[in-house]
Amino acid sequence: MGFHFSEKGQALILITLGIIALTGFTALAIDGGRAFEERRHAQNAADTAALAGALAHSRDEDIVSAAQARATSNGYDDDGASNDVIVTVTDTASGVCPAGRPGKEIKVDITTTIDTTFARVLGRNTMTNTVSATARSCGSHTGSPFDGNAIVSLAPSGRGYDGTGTPDWNIIGGGIFSNSNSSEAAYCNGAADITAPSVAVVGGVNFDCHGVNIGSTNTDATQLSYADYAGLFPRQPACNGTAYQSGGVWYPQSNADGSRVAWNGDMHFAPGLYCVTNNPGPFHGQITGSEVTFYIMSANFSMRFNGGGNLTASAPTSGEYKGVLLYLAPQVSNGVLLNTQELDMRGNGTGDVTGTIIAPSADVTMFGNSGTGAFDAQIIGYHVDSGGNANIVIDYSANNNYQVTVPQTLSLIE
Repeated sequence: MGFHFSEKGQALILITLGIIALTGFTALAIDGGRAFEERRHAQNAADTAALAGALAHSRDEDIVSAAQARATSNGYDDDGASNDVIVTVTDTASGVCPAGRPGKEIKVDITTTIDTTFARVLGRNTMTNTVSATARSCGSHTGSPFDGNAIVSLAPSGRGYDGTGTPDWNIIGGGIFSNSNSSEAAYCNGAADITAPSVAVVGGVNFDCHGVNIGSTNTDATQLSYADYAGLFPRQPACNGTAYQSGGVWYPQSNADGSRVAWNGDMHFAPGLYCVTNNPGPFHGQITGSEVTFYIMSANFSMRFNGGGNLTASAPTSGEYKGVLLYLAPQVSNGVLLNTQELDMRGNGTGDVTGTIIAPSADVTMFGNSGTGAFDAQIIGYHVDSGGNANIVIDYSANNNYQVTVPQTLSLIE
């Protein structure tokens, strides 16, 4: 048997290469695993530090100190050797926070360095991770809901606002918002004229009517779910009192959280909170009063002013229901807003209607005013459309209408 001396030592070379490869895989498994675990821990620390800074802003405390302290409590003390923590605070851009509220964005960057074990064999003595987190803090704000639009349709599809017919719409002080994603989210046709400072829709606008005078049009609005605006509505009263009549005037029960009353014919109301118990359907009476709020109790409410029927009333100027004239509580199933109600709105000659009409589950049909009066009102409905041929004047003043306080919000945005 012959030996080939030139092949001596090949096994040793292969074994050496195998050891190097095995060491590389070991380094990948152990040092890589440590690096991944460290990155995850650092990311959690950056997230909580950014949120701590946002919380500090809401409390008027030092943002940077709060974020740094939270990072330190998680093991990142900005020692410059094993880790660096950088906190950056910037003002939010215009329009980022709801209703133009002021806010801050807090960004936390954490860079960590760990010593390797097996990777040293391959010449890698350390491994570095860099993670980042940004939180946003938006300040509280008291103002008109739905960005102060005078006409608000919450229907998620179909024609949310429909100005079709023969009336002239003259909307002052606030624009039109349609939450619909339809290509005809805001629509008009026929002989109608529409004047408004703005129109904002999720879907599209199709204004093919006689005269259109719109200041600005936005077809890129964000669609709202019920959860987005549920907190904007007032509290629903207990309706634990009973209204009574004296000298031709209706009065609320003393110390009641809403006084029950049925609408029937001409009725004049003293200041107070009234809970309407019935479902009038066609209605020929005149509802009048000042400093009043009418809360509608029926889930399937329907009222259509006919003939001489109309509403001439004004909302409270103080108290919990300040600025709320009509309140039809939202009807909701499984977190989705339902469309179960109908409401016709007619004014009375020269008398103004003052106060917000909150009817998120209702088809609201505007018949305008038979004379020179106007609706100083924000109209919030499921659908909002027009009927008849009277002029519809919405002269909306935020100070005379419902306003809501939106609390400070904190969010981790990246």
